[in-house]
Amino acid sequence: MKHFPVKLAILAILALAAIQANSQQPQSQSPPPASDQSQQAHPAEAPPHVDAEPNPEDRALEQSIKDELKKDPHMVYSSVAVHVTDTEVKLTGTVKTGTAKQQAAKIAGEHAGSRKVDNHIRVNPNMHPGPGL
Repeated sequence: MKHFPVKLAILAILALAAIQANSQQPQSQSPPPASDQSQQAHPAEAPPHVDAEPNPEDRALEQSIKDELKKDPHMVYSSVAVHVTDTEVKLTGTVKTGTAKQQAAKIAGEHAGSRKVDNHIRVNPNMHPGPGL
């Protein structure tokens, strides 16, 4: 009977050690196996279409618009990107003045032909002078 408290203390220590060891073991978080039906219901989506060869005429039009923008004095310190598709000319980037934004749209419109000019240029008068176009 006098060894009962010692045995009880040893038993308690072993129980705590077992609980601590069990809590430190990594638990596997593997998802349940998927059934064949769920894989057939949601086939993998195809990646978006990307032209392997961009239209050379569109790239030439982009370059001619960029060249004209570089010549314009309103476009000093501008950072404008031009992207041409068969239906639109998209302008993005930042300019210092509203006049520069309007002038960029005008230049793009003069070259766009039947394409729509989509002007997403932002005006930031506090723009740091950078390398330009």
